[in-house]
Amino acid sequence: MKKITILMTVMLIATFTTFAQHSGGNHKHGSPHGGTVKSAGDFHIEVSVKDGMVMAYLLDTKEKAMKNTGVTGTAVIQMADGQTSTITLIPNGNEGFMYTLDKSKKYNKAIVTFTTGGKTASASFDLTPKAKPAADGHNHQH
Repeated sequence: MKKITILMTVMLIATFTTFAQHSGGNHKHGSPHGGTVKSAGDFHIEVSVKDGMVMAYLLDTKEKAMKNTGVTGTAVIQMADGQTSTITLIPNGNEGFMYTLDKSKKYNKAIVTFTTGGKTASASFDLTPKAKPAADGHNHQH
């Protein structure tokens, strides 16, 4: 009985380790547009935020941007005060989708969801501004 318990424990730990390595974006991804890329089911999603504009891209399994024809996108945006709003992402160019944030508000997260060909991909992204390094090249945390 002890051998079975030990074997089951080892198998359970191996399963969790494998799942953690391949779920939710815990590993590095390529970034065709310079944003943050996360795993999303059979796809990847890339999001970048610059000057209040959120750009989102649906990527294939090889992290190549897909055409936005036939793709719909939404984002659930969480503000710093905890309120949320759901927006429809607007196609931009041949591959991207966009949404402009209200510069008077502070944001925490966005859950971006794309639907294409009967499949759905969804991932959560941090929208809080990153601390900029000091002018001397050191990232001082006070």
